[in-house]
Amino acid sequence: MSFSWILSIPHPTPATAEALAELGAQQDFDSAEQADAWFSEVWEDLADEGVEAVTLADDGHPVRPAMSLDEG
Repeated sequence: MSFSWILSIPHPTPATAEALAELGAQQDFDSAEQADAWFSEVWEDLADEGVEAVTLADDGHPVRPAMSLDEG
């Protein structure tokens, strides 16, 4: 099993991709708990970079519905 986050970014730019890479957005996790822990630390930064929603995936297959990062 390899858990990762699928990011929904409506208007990605090279700067966005670089910032997300610095946050570790493309990393894989050994467990959903590890993925959740990382997400809880960076979700506000992801939203600041234009990420509108995230979906947890296991080996590329969604395991949860998409979660909006909209605070409203």
